[in-house]
Amino acid sequence: MKKLLNSHEFVVFLILMIISIVIGFRNPLFFSASTLFDIVRGSIVYCIMGLGVLMVLISGNVDISFVAIAAMTSYSTHMLLLGLGYSGGIGLYLVVSIVFGLLAGLLMAFIVNQFDLPIFYVSLGYQTLWYGFNLFFIGRAMNFNLPEGLVGYYSRFLIKVKDPVAGETGLHVSVVYLLIIAIFVWWLLKYTTFGRGLYAMGGNREVAIRAGFNVKRITYLMLALSGALAAVAGVIQGAYSRSFNPVLFMGQDLDVIAAVVIGGAAITGGRGSVVGTILGVLLIQVLNRGLIFLGVSAEWQKMVVGLVLIIFISIPAIAEQRQGRLKYFPMGKEK
Repeated sequence: MKKLLNSHEFVVFLILMIISIVIGFRNPLFFSASTLFDIVRGSIVYCIMGLGVLMVLISGNVDISFVAIAAMTSYSTHMLLLGLGYSGGIGLYLVVSIVFGLLAGLLMAFIVNQFDLPIFYVSLGYQTLWYGFNLFFIGRAMNFNLPEGLVGYYSRFLIKVKDPVAGETGLHVSVVYLLIIAIFVWWLLKYTTFGRGLYAMGGNREVAIRAGFNVKRITYLMLALSGALAAVAGVIQGAYSRSFNPVLFMGQDLDVIAAVVIGGAAITGGRGSVVGTILGVLLIQVLNRGLIFLGVSAEWQKMVVGLVLIIFISIPAIAEQRQGRLKYFPMGKEK
């Protein structure tokens, strides 16, 4: 119990609860069923992308191309299936987009491994590449023409409730995809050689290599999975918004990375968890929605989220620096 209470995840959860209570006290509508379910629904796609980002951050790398992969895979899948006359539901969309996402991730891993380049540098060009690919080869306009089986996806709920203000609302069915993915990623990180290799790479890449981890193979799997998760998020977002956008999520890469870092992942690698990532996304969603309920402008919302990010990055960094000094100076005093 003491370990749980001292964990970063518990701190994030506590802050999430405090912020929610304060906002709800100022505006009771914040606790309406429609608002709470909207926060959950709005968090799902960012949690799914965030879990891919989590694996990359744990390994000690940063990748900003996942938003472009989400746009490319979802938009290409939509235009392909639309051209083939597909009229079914989201299932085939997910399968095709995951294949595209895996291939995009594997291609990036090949470039990284073959030329021994930092993932961040490659992702800078990779992001522009896939957005440009969409606009030049696939299409430049948002497409609102959905297959018959996808039209009603926006309002498919696992649990339905009546809200006095918003009418019928509920827990969206997409939460099932998130739960499956979250459990899978948690299992990978906790119980597999791949997961242990990610943490080892984040701690010290050279030590991980000497310990026998196949760093190149881990990089292939990591970026392939990140691409696949981005693809799933892109398709779900397209089904949510009832349109597919060639520049989907453009400019939102840092928002997702910020949420994962707030959840406890270290930019320098070696630290991060599935629960923390989900809590980090929820915290940012609650902040954004809550500030709207409090009448705060969009510009101030960005500033508040930025301030929260600085705080959550600074506290662990200061703690690690203090621990480092204490370790270096056994008596706890600097010379």
